[in-house]
Amino acid sequence: MADGSLIESTQRFYDTVARQNPNQAFLNYGYADVAEPPGETAPDLVTVCRRLYQEVLTPFPDAERALEVGCGRGGGAAFLLEHQPSLKYLGLDLSREHVAVCRRRFESLGRSASFAQANASQLPVQSDRFDAAFSVEAVHHFDDIERFYRDVARALRPGGWFLLTGLWRPGDGSDASFEAAGFTVRERCDITPNVIASLTRTTDLRQRLIESLDLPERFKPLLFSWAGVRGHGAYESLASGALKYLRFRLQRS
Repeated sequence: MADGSLIESTQRFYDTVARQNPNQAFLNYGYADVAEPPGETAPDLVTVCRRLYQEVLTPFPDAERALEVGCGRGGGAAFLLEHQPSLKYLGLDLSREHVAVCRRRFESLGRSASFAQANASQLPVQSDRFDAAFSVEAVHHFDDIERFYRDVARALRPGGWFLLTGLWRPGDGSDASFEAAGFTVRERCDITPNVIASLTRTTDLRQRLIESLDLPERFKPLLFSWAGVRGHGAYESLASGALKYLRFRLQRS
């Protein structure tokens, strides 16, 4: 593990939240069709969060081995392995609590998957090891994004695929950054409207989830922003255009 205040504070934050609510498998902002009427009842969090993985991972490349960086509590791994049960999967995450939750969950499910703690810019994997890699809504936490791109490229075999989605400021996430790391950009899509639609429809659920945590009141504004609650930092940054939510399909050159 590398030292650094950003890494340490991110790890402490996710460890703390996971200890408070270990059964919440998904942590992402979700995906919803913009044209779909909101309806009288908001969709549940699991539905919109799974939909984001469906949007990012479908179609999934022909692969024997897959790597997820920022695996969270294993919701994405469960989604993928439902459709790819023979896949050899490794999930990496900075949070010790996330890794522990994933190991417990997958032992109880009887599914073959491995999990380990790791810093995203120092992936503890062999070169040319994986056919596919993916990372969902984690890249904005990484302390050295360019190094992360290079290390994922190193971990992939030539021609391997990297499926990536997350938050960027306008102008970041350029093709040049990916190409410098050894990738060819095969697809780039701005899904900000779909993510905002998801957050809008689930904002009450997200607020109630944060309020259920036994954490000091002074942390609530940060937690509401982290969870994407309407009227708080992350949601308003997406709505104003200060942040973009982008999806990429990249192939190692």
